[in-house]
Amino acid sequence: MQFNINDYNSYYFVGIGGISMSSLALILKRSGKEVKGYDRVKSDATQSLEAEGITVYYETTENNCKGCDIAVFTAAIAADNPEMKYINEAGIPAISRAELLGAIAKEYPNSIAVAGTHGKSTTCGILSQIFLSFKEADPSILIGAKLPCIHSTFRTGHDGNFVFEACEYKDAFLKFFPTVSVVLNVELDHIDYFHSLEEMENSFQRFINNTAERGCVIVNKDSVHAIECMEGYKRKFYTYSITDEKADFYAKDIRFDHGLPSYTLVFKGREVFRAELSIPGEHNISNSLAAVAAAFMSKVPDEAIIKGLKDFRGVGRRFEYKGKVNGALVYDDYAHHPDEIRATLAATRNMDVNRIISVFQPHTFSRLHALFDDFAEAFEDADIKVFADVFAAREENVYGVSSEMLARSVKNGVYLDSFEKICDYIKENATEGDLVLFMGAGDIYKAEKLLF
Repeated sequence: MQFNINDYNSYYFVGIGGISMSSLALILKRSGKEVKGYDRVKSDATQSLEAEGITVYYETTENNCKGCDIAVFTAAIAADNPEMKYINEAGIPAISRAELLGAIAKEYPNSIAVAGTHGKSTTCGILSQIFLSFKEADPSILIGAKLPCIHSTFRTGHDGNFVFEACEYKDAFLKFFPTVSVVLNVELDHIDYFHSLEEMENSFQRFINNTAERGCVIVNKDSVHAIECMEGYKRKFYTYSITDEKADFYAKDIRFDHGLPSYTLVFKGREVFRAELSIPGEHNISNSLAAVAAAFMSKVPDEAIIKGLKDFRGVGRRFEYKGKVNGALVYDDYAHHPDEIRATLAATRNMDVNRIISVFQPHTFSRLHALFDDFAEAFEDADIKVFADVFAAREENVYGVSSEMLARSVKNGVYLDSFEKICDYIKENATEGDLVLFMGAGDIYKAEKLLF
């Protein structure tokens, strides 16, 4: 159906505690809509919603959704979910989170959707910081991690610019029709939905083709599969690269100082300015180029771009510094795909540390099964590799894989079956000069919290 936000006054969210769902719920609440919802567990997010006057139910009953004009559900909610059953029985229309976000994005003259298998939150964070460094800008923002400079995952502005993540899972991003589409990379992921890389490429190609005719696409020339998705695209697009000087946006003369990169930005063969980053890693040079390109297309001045790049220090759970244990630095990261793990560990190698101790929790059995060999190879830069049990999320282990198997497949691999044991191991083995890196998209952050 054609969905218009203003056609409905009362909204009911199923899975309201999710990062994006809770942000959307607050956006609607603050715009004057009535909002309530359901989530199966109490969390920091649901408590924040309750503090804003939003009712959150933690038990499923048919009365929860009564009186609501429309329901919003996440991609993770199954069709046979009891909440969805009650919504259908009550005759309440239901839309996906992506449809709601797409409708919100439609309200903005310049909507910038950042897509890709990796780096969406960081790139959105960099671009948001750039906009916020321009005094005349007042952007709206919706990303999948907390941005320190706004102390939130979202911001409501009034200048017509909207920066948001475009998630590919279950083709959610096909509900968006952005002015600027950014494609960071395309690699096989979400194995429970995409059964082949070809399927993923087809979806990304459709996302690209949904870009507004007056807009443009920004694509990573260093990502082979992303470039393949551009085949046949006839409208305006720009490329960026850290390796190919023929790209429209190119990072020239890359240098590292204590692990932090700088480079000269070249646009269409012309040197524009020297950029300095405050986050480590070659992959973040690439992410920053994507953000710079989107800022260029949005006519943000060079001075604001330079300041934004320098001021950005990451988003929540993306190489986030947490403290020290026995003198060892402790970081937390969302990396859950082999490419992300490899890039994050490579970044730590430029930080002048003695040993890298990785602590990884695989996310979903299907991903571990399909990419097992890639996972085993991804930890090469870690000196000690600790593995927690798989975070099952929505799955059962029908694949016969485990974290213990992964630990056995790598050099210096250690499997521990509880967060308490992991923390005891870190306290016993980490020493001054080491770097401890917790990684995963599940609840591995709970283990890291036990250290302090």
